[in-house]
Amino acid sequence: MFKLQRLEITGFKSFADYTEIVFTGDGITAIVGPNGCGKSNVADAIAWVLGEQRVKHLRGSEMKDVIFQGSRNRPPSGMAEVVMHMVRDEVVESEPDIEDIDSTLEQIDDRVVDIEGPFLQELQTNEENADKALPDSPAQLGATEDNTAAANEHPAHRAHKRHWRRRNLALEFAPGEAVSVTRRLYRSGESEYLLNNRICRLRDIQDLFSGTGLSGGHYAIIEQGRIGQILSAKPMDRRTIIEEAAGITKFRVRQRAAEARLEAARTNLSRITDIISEIDRQVNSLRRQAGKARRYTVLRDELRELLRRVYVAEDAKLAALLDETKGKLEEVTNVEHALTEELAKRENDARNATLEARTIEDELTNARAAAAEAVLLRDRQARECVYQQEQLVALEKRKAEVQAEVTALEARLVLIESECRRLQEEDARLQTAAEQSASALKEAEESYAAKLTAANETESEIETARGELLRQTAFAERLREIARQLDSTLERLSVQADGLA
Repeated sequence: MFKLQRLEITGFKSFADYTEIVFTGDGITAIVGPNGCGKSNVADAIAWVLGEQRVKHLRGSEMKDVIFQGSRNRPPSGMAEVVMHMVRDEVVESEPDIEDIDSTLEQIDDRVVDIEGPFLQELQTNEENADKALPDSPAQLGATEDNTAAANEHPAHRAHKRHWRRRNLALEFAPGEAVSVTRRLYRSGESEYLLNNRICRLRDIQDLFSGTGLSGGHYAIIEQGRIGQILSAKPMDRRTIIEEAAGITKFRVRQRAAEARLEAARTNLSRITDIISEIDRQVNSLRRQAGKARRYTVLRDELRELLRRVYVAEDAKLAALLDETKGKLEEVTNVEHALTEELAKRENDARNATLEARTIEDELTNARAAAAEAVLLRDRQARECVYQQEQLVALEKRKAEVQAEVTALEARLVLIESECRRLQEEDARLQTAAEQSASALKEAEESYAAKLTAANETESEIETARGELLRQTAFAERLREIARQLDSTLERLSVQADGLA
């Protein structure tokens, strides 16, 4: 058994920060607090680090709900981590029967051979060899030998994946030795299990606590409503809890592993039987293939001897042909040298003739250029003479037009001067009228100001009279009120007088 010492929680449900809970001493440890402070989350953290996979038992809809979801002032966490520190507090007695079962399962795993690999590969190789034809060339002979050698080199056994792992992890910890179990869950969905800070599997954690009531359908953690579920559970579910409490579950696990090994052995036996029957059917085919292989070897040796003779004859023929070709090559080389000298001489004569022709062509080009330049100069002078005559005629015509414009401008200037004198006289007359109008306007403004003052005084008198009228009206109204009061008093007095009479 193990004794719980310390629990470290980070980012799990309501524990956003690193929280450490220390369990000291013996006896019972109680966690108290108001509603919603996270008491149940401590039990959920213990169940979660022990490998709980049922999200409903963790009071969530999906496994990511155990990660701190954030609050108004804090962002959500990216990882939830729970570390449970324990210490081994007793010695586990050796179980010879269980150790015998474990050793037997290990021996079965060691003896398992992948029968499909080598036998099926050999059958496929035989079928391919039966369909192949004899090679037609020496290159194919060498390729066939290489393929045959490569086909013969195949492994006798293939490494088999081991399915069984001994379930004695709890026995590996001595009494008093510390054990830490860690589980991490990232928001991306990745999960990790660590045992003493080493990566392990969920199965290793379950094996560690097998028989302690903390693995699988654990009964050691009784949450709210769990007792009612146990009492109302089906007989098979209740039997599972009872078997876990009695320590039978670990034996059932070993039983299932042994049955799986036996089933695998039966499957291998059936496969071996099928392969043997297939090999028996292929015996005749293999015998024919062996006869063909022997005939192929004899024919291959004969072919090699014939090819060697052909190669020797071809070598002698090619040597004679080479000597004849060398003699012809020397004759052709001599003829080539003579033709080369004759060609060089003729090329030199042609080069000299080409130089003379180029010299004459340059002189002819210069003469043509001088004649063309003289013709261009003559044409340019003729065009300039014609242009100058046209300019003289245009200037004479322009001169006559300018004189006519000057005469018209002089006549117009006389008219403008007379108009200016008339406008000056009109300006003087208008200025005199403006002065008269200004003086009349000034007198009208003074008269208007006097009338405006008189009107203001009249309005003031009217306002004063209106105020006096309002005061007199109010005084008259008061007098009428007093008269009405006096009339009512007289009537009352007369009524009293009549009453006294």
